[in-house]
Amino acid sequence: MDNSAQIQSLVSRLGITADQATDYFIDGLAQVLDYTNRDKPIGNMAVYAKKLAIIAYNRNGTEGSTARIEGGVTEDFEAGIPLEIRHSLAKYRIANTGELYETS
Repeated sequence: MDNSAQIQSLVSRLGITADQATDYFIDGLAQVLDYTNRDKPIGNMAVYAKKLAIIAYNRNGTEGSTARIEGGVTEDFEAGIPLEIRHSLAKYRIANTGELYETS
């Protein structure tokens, strides 16, 4: 999937500049690639990077908060990648095998 189409979608959905959209998208893509243990996006991974970019945009200004109460309304924030997105990315994950070291 074309990254520029995802970035343009962010620009129109969020009403931000292309530079801001690119920054949010790159951050989201880095999270997706780290979670899946991949170097390059495949399939629909760019869509999930866009979803993470939207979440990051919406959380702007509340970094580090786990919850807030405003006007009697409580809002909880999920840390890391939301469960719904993790489930969708599970099919793209590559197992990470570690090396065993023998100490003598």
